[in-house]
Amino acid sequence: MQLILESFGKLRKSTTREQWDRAKSLGAKSLARLRTIAPDLTAELNGLAESTCLDILDVYLLSCFEYFGEPRTGCTSVGLRTSEGTFVAQNWDAPARSCDQLVTLLHEDPNRPFVTIASAGSLGWVGMNAAGFAFVNNDLIVDKSRDGMPSLVIRRLMLATGSVPEALAVLKKSDHLSGRCFVLGDATGRLSMAEISPAAGVADAAYEVIRHTNHPLLPEIALWEDTEAVAQLYPSSRERLRAANHLPLQTPRDIQALLRDRAGAPDAICKSISQREHTETVLSVIFDCRRREMMIALGQPDRVPYRHFKLDFRAMA
Repeated sequence: MQLILESFGKLRKSTTREQWDRAKSLGAKSLARLRTIAPDLTAELNGLAESTCLDILDVYLLSCFEYFGEPRTGCTSVGLRTSEGTFVAQNWDAPARSCDQLVTLLHEDPNRPFVTIASAGSLGWVGMNAAGFAFVNNDLIVDKSRDGMPSLVIRRLMLATGSVPEALAVLKKSDHLSGRCFVLGDATGRLSMAEISPAAGVADAAYEVIRHTNHPLLPEIALWEDTEAVAQLYPSSRERLRAANHLPLQTPRDIQALLRDRAGAPDAICKSISQREHTETVLSVIFDCRRREMMIALGQPDRVPYRHFKLDFRAMA
């Protein structure tokens, strides 16, 4: 619980009174809506609030990064569908030492247990559930909206589903605040990419292989890209995609090799801090949907070994 209090303290100190009041106003509206559509999530937030002696709205705001100006976390994601199963994976790039705030949480949900990787107190950045559905995601710089549900809430709503089509249905019926790309896989072998613009909605397509960085690839969403902002915020995005497209991606071993790639360093798939982009890879994760397994490297995966976890969801149920 100390990590949650530290996260809240950092968030509060990083905002002005005006920003905080605005975020609380927006958060109160979406929290009221959350109470009606996902009472289980509200109960979880209540539990965190009670254990930390914080107000539930304060805890909720830890999952509402859109209200404060989005944290810039350039990422490289991949998806692969093979005879061995479906895999979704990601290098998550963030300011140095951000991995110190990351935790892996096993949720013993009686209906559908799941695992998330989250910053302390948040609802989770990526995850996989007992049905073998998993997702990772990338930031896209497109249009924004003031009305909608925070992305981390929508991600948890997806984790309550059991398949790619069900998760896509959640995305398509949700109101989004900003641009995102999700790589979605499930135990039955489905693999899809879904790109989001608040104005354009959700565009999705099924693939055998997916390589994605921080700019939209589907034409419906690419129309809304702020190319100048992308060049400033994620100057390495197209270089990382170019590098990914030149690497083989046919087996699970290829996924690890791709995520460890240093071509073009420091602004590489396995990224280090550079003068033009002050982020580094702080997390690398690979989800094996069929086997309900995951591999995690906290840090740069070419320097830190992946740790393998067999998720025995049956024991949790």
